[in-house]
Amino acid sequence: MPMAKIGFRRLLTVLGILIIGLLALAFILGILSLKRTQEIVSDDFQQQQLILAKTTARQIEDGLAFLRRELRILAYSPSIQYLEDVAWSNRMRISFDELSKMGVTAIERIDFTGSKADQAYILDAGGPRVIRQDFSTAPEVTWARDPANRGLIYQGPIEVVTHGEYQVPIMDLATPVYEESVDESHPKATGKLDGVLIFKIDVSTFAANYCADIRSGRTGYCWVMDNKGVFLYHPEKVFIGQDAFTARGRRNPAISFAQINEIQKTKMLAGEEGKSRYISGWHRGVIRQMEKFVAFSHANVERTGDRIWPVAVVAPTDEVYGTIHSLYVRQFLIQGILIFALICAAAAVIYYESRWSVELQSEVDRTTADLRLSQKQYRSVVENARDLIFLVDEDGAFLSANTAMARVFGIPAAGIARKKIADLLSREDADAMLSWVQDAVQSRKSSEIKAPMRIKDRVFWFSTHFVPIFGEDGRSVEQVLVMARDITDRQQMENQMAQTEKLASLGTLAAGVAHEINNPVGVMLGFTELLLDKLPPDSKEHEMLKTIERQGLNAKRIVENLMTFARQPAKHEEFTDINEDIANVLALVQNNLLTKKVDVELRLAKGLPRVRGDAGELQQVFLNLINNAAAAMPNGGKLTVITKTNPYNHMVETIFADTGTGIPKKYADRIFVPFFTTKKVGEGTGLGLAVSYAIVNKYSGSIRFESRAAEDGGEGARGTTFFVDLQPEYAAAPAKA
Repeated sequence: MPMAKIGFRRLLTVLGILIIGLLALAFILGILSLKRTQEIVSDDFQQQQLILAKTTARQIEDGLAFLRRELRILAYSPSIQYLEDVAWSNRMRISFDELSKMGVTAIERIDFTGSKADQAYILDAGGPRVIRQDFSTAPEVTWARDPANRGLIYQGPIEVVTHGEYQVPIMDLATPVYEESVDESHPKATGKLDGVLIFKIDVSTFAANYCADIRSGRTGYCWVMDNKGVFLYHPEKVFIGQDAFTARGRRNPAISFAQINEIQKTKMLAGEEGKSRYISGWHRGVIRQMEKFVAFSHANVERTGDRIWPVAVVAPTDEVYGTIHSLYVRQFLIQGILIFALICAAAAVIYYESRWSVELQSEVDRTTADLRLSQKQYRSVVENARDLIFLVDEDGAFLSANTAMARVFGIPAAGIARKKIADLLSREDADAMLSWVQDAVQSRKSSEIKAPMRIKDRVFWFSTHFVPIFGEDGRSVEQVLVMARDITDRQQMENQMAQTEKLASLGTLAAGVAHEINNPVGVMLGFTELLLDKLPPDSKEHEMLKTIERQGLNAKRIVENLMTFARQPAKHEEFTDINEDIANVLALVQNNLLTKKVDVELRLAKGLPRVRGDAGELQQVFLNLINNAAAAMPNGGKLTVITKTNPYNHMVETIFADTGTGIPKKYADRIFVPFFTTKKVGEGTGLGLAVSYAIVNKYSGSIRFESRAAEDGGEGARGTTFFVDLQPEYAAAPAKA
């Protein structure tokens, strides 16, 4: 019995030591596991905050770019340039109703009279008014008077003004106003400087559009400051307009804010992007010392990049691993009790160990749920964005893509992740995209590229941001975030405005030239006719005079085309059946098309409303387009003519699609320019498309084209398609009343 007891005691001792050793080992491994989990979770959370900060910065840049474009568009309006009675306030009201949501508090138009600037036309929330005072010393006026600033945008410094109990940061955007536009009251633009147009912007309201709804974790938020360290937006309204280096200290002087001040000074204001931690004294009403995660980027608010607005997203570290940290303390206490209890009973050890494991899993599940919620919010922003957003590596392989990307290419998002850029784009576009991605990797800086890109045989214009994503070491770039916005309609509008300016100036020149040429040509033809009557028809002199007459009539036809191009558009309320006009033109050129082996396919929609325009002039447009299509198919081909209602703008659309040689990209911007032609000398005057453009524009319509030429490379069918959109009768009727 004594030996058995000794053996039993030894067995208990060994078992006790083994149990204690195992518990100690489990305790140590548990601590190491919790710390590693804490590191992984916090790093992932900060990376998400950094993406939020970068995305917000890009949105702020896009918002400022939108305000600059609206300022230019408004400055080009005749009612603003000439300050027409009533019209100036109505035109300002149209812009102000929309721009006030973005923080524009007032629109001002300062009028120049000689060297004076003593009158301002203002529209704000109080309505339109005119103020008379001396504005000559205003910085916007001084800047606008410099001819070198014509067409540029002035961005003033941020001034903080007191509004009630809060501070409000105000910034001006301004552009010179030149008399460049024409209308019925001003048929000829003088081109002289007439004033300056100003947007007054509440920067805090502007920034709130992009920052107010941001939530990092459960309660994290976003704040923005300018390049001088002044808060432009903060959830604590009392901070707005305050110095970011001193405002926190005034709220809680007992806490040192040296960490965040150092981050702001050496990194954020220096234009760096990154993530860090700092000590704060409060968070959304909770006042106590706490540690916070911060991720920061910046928005370039000037095209030169000289001025930036740092953007930061912050959240308490307790939200990320506070529960895990509490488990760390709880685990120590529980295991301490278990060590003491399991010396007496192994069953108790198993029970308490199981209980601890269940609680740990529950806490991990809750923390995981919080992370999933944050990821879901981030994914919702990306997936619901209208922009194309995707991740690629340095070699051009897709890592992920959002729904907009999948919809454009007609491929599931999961399928895109297994492809490369060269699999989706033409060789030329793929090489350009890959070079921009590699530039972002090598430069380690964000960039924006505006360029055309062909997708499914259609050319789109994209404004694309390339944002390098750094690895865990914070130095090497492992991925590139690409955000592409479709600006095709905007680009076409800008091109059309530029084309309108060219046609206006060339029209004035053409009118003068046509008038000066028409008189001597008429005299020449008159004397030629007199000489023909005096000579026998079979004489050599008679034949020579007939040649002179033919060439004179040819010159007269060219002059008449110039007069059509130069003639000021008149308001017509005539309406015509577009299907009937096309049928008349095709009947006229049917033999010519048969001779050139051009097959015509007609797809004319029935029941189309009549369109606004003169039948003869519109037939001239259709004849020009059909003749150009036939000339582009010297060896024969197919011409498809389609009429339908455009579902997007509700206009009646006529489509002329040929299988010809196509228009090379290098000529795409010049085809509507008068006298420009790719035909041989003597085969064309270069006025056909210019005259067609003038006729369609006269009736408030539009004309555009898409083309693919062999010399541009790439795969797909060659040929050119012209789209002519005209106002239907039911759309034009209200204007008549």
